[in-house]
Amino acid sequence: MSRPTARVLALLEVLQAGGTRTVAELATSLAVDERTVRRYIGLLDELGVPVTSVRGRYGGYRLPDAALDADR
Repeated sequence: MSRPTARVLALLEVLQAGGTRTVAELATSLAVDERTVRRYIGLLDELGVPVTSVRGRYGGYRLPDAALDADR
């Protein structure tokens, strides 16, 4: 998957699966750097996708529950 747009959509799909994902997990699933994942998160934010970050040892990125419920 070499196109950035496709990877951003793939990131959204992973986040829609639910749960909190670390940057390392997201980078591995997309086969990109952790810095690239952070840039893609920024792109989703610019597009109005409500990605939230969770701080701490078990932190990462996730979509709010309301965003997941709207898709179901």
